[in-house]
Amino acid sequence: MLAATIMATGCQQLHDSADYERHTQSNISQPLAGGDFYWFDVKVSPALPLESDPAEQQRQIWLQTWLLQRKLCPAGYEILERRPFEFQEYNPGQLDIRYKVRCVVEVQE
Repeated sequence: MLAATIMATGCQQLHDSADYERHTQSNISQPLAGGDFYWFDVKVSPALPLESDPAEQQRQIWLQTWLLQRKLCPAGYEILERRPFEFQEYNPGQLDIRYKVRCVVEVQE
C-alpha cells in the first residue's frame, strides 16, 4: 500500500512538472531532408491558445529549454518562420504550430 501511494505521488508530481508539459506539448527536431535549421513544433491548448502573449512566452521558454538541454545554438538563435501546420504536412504528433529556428553563428575575429 505504501509503495502504491509513493508511486501515485511521484506520478502526480511528474505530470505537474514543467518538463512533462514541455515534452507533451512540444518537440524539436532536425528536418528529414536536412538543412541548417531546426523545427520546433508545439500544440495549442485552451491553457496556451494560439494568439496569446503569455502562451507565446511559455512556448519560447520551452524552445530555449530544448536548445539548452540538447546543447544547440550556444551563440543564440533566430526564428525564421512561425506558421500553422499545413493540412497534408507530415505531423505524426498532431501538433499545431511549427517554428523554423536557425542557430546564430559566432563570428571569430
